[in-house]
Amino acid sequence: MDIPCGPHTLTFGDRPQVMGVLNVTPDSFFDGGCHSGVEAATRHARRMAAEGADLIDVGAESTRPGAHPVTAEDELARLLPVIEGIAALDLGVPLSVDTAKPEVADRALARGAHLINDVSGAGEAMLEVAARHKAPVIAMHMQGEPRTMQREPRYDDVVAEIRDYLAERVAAGRDFGVDVLVDPGIGFGKTLEHNLELLANLRELRELDTPIVLGVSRKSFLDRLLGGVPVDQRLAGTLAVNGWAAALDVVDVLRVHDVREHRQLAESMGALRRHHRAPAPRRRVLARGIPCQCRIGVTARERSALQDLVVDVEVNMAPAFLGAPDDLDGTTDYAKIAELAQAVATGGEFRLVETLAEQIAIAVAGTNSRPAHGPAYGKRIESLRVRVSKPGAARELGVAEVGAEIDWRP
Repeated sequence: MDIPCGPHTLTFGDRPQVMGVLNVTPDSFFDGGCHSGVEAATRHARRMAAEGADLIDVGAESTRPGAHPVTAEDELARLLPVIEGIAALDLGVPLSVDTAKPEVADRALARGAHLINDVSGAGEAMLEVAARHKAPVIAMHMQGEPRTMQREPRYDDVVAEIRDYLAERVAAGRDFGVDVLVDPGIGFGKTLEHNLELLANLRELRELDTPIVLGVSRKSFLDRLLGGVPVDQRLAGTLAVNGWAAALDVVDVLRVHDVREHRQLAESMGALRRHHRAPAPRRRVLARGIPCQCRIGVTARERSALQDLVVDVEVNMAPAFLGAPDDLDGTTDYAKIAELAQAVATGGEFRLVETLAEQIAIAVAGTNSRPAHGPAYGKRIESLRVRVSKPGAARELGVAEVGAEIDWRP
């Protein structure tokens, strides 16, 4: 996927793009005050470009938890000289303005910025600014606002709610003709559990069909996750989380403070993706609805008569290349599966349905536990599932199904 970005193009392919963070604020949580002057800021921008940043994100208002807002005038006074100074360097990478104020974004885009990063979700006024400048926007989710966002944030379903919110922002952007990238907003109005739930289920954001931006760099949730790690010691945790997301291919832009390390991570992931082979297709053999009779029940009275059962068996064969030969030695016979299930059921008495299911699995797998029941399929079978249902018991209880299910893997 390619997204125009001023004279540049954001290209999303084998590896995630690396967005370098440049804070020109006195109070940002990690590097506040370090790059607040024009000379220091442009020097750091040049360093990040040399280290491999694909784009640079400049912000002039801290959004750390508890931060107080600044006026548009103060934000512009900090921001515009830095934007102009970096634009004059012609570093060859897009320049992003990190702001929630449409008037600030408007002035920054006119002075050399190419896209907008809006932690407040890119409302109508911000989308109007983006449309006028033909600039893409990153819409981030935040519950509340920075000053109060960490005061008992609540969700019924954090993943679904944020997915739906970001879907609305993408749709709104399309109405304005604006490309909207999405950021789940790790640490912005979320507890540690909320953050972990989001990170573990980022794939759901792929439904939005737009690039995903992830900003976890050195954030405080890592301190809580790792049991007390100060901000200057959170690089390893940051790399671990970003590496997880990159390996699962659920992130397109990594917003980070440490560019060199993350460019190396991104390049390594890209190389692995290019050499990754699609998994070989697996063949599944099914034998469902096998009628069986068995003496089964907790009491001797229950076991005194044969009961009708229904057995389902699903066998996953070892991987084979697509178009593998039509070879009987490479599969298993569903008729034989049915025969084995019936032989096990009628060949003994069982108190528990799950025990019967296990014994059928053993027989089908061909392990040494029940060698009398059939050939050794174990070398070809990768896994199998056996479900045993008791229709009579289900009718007595007035429920749809009663039984047990076993998953087996060697």
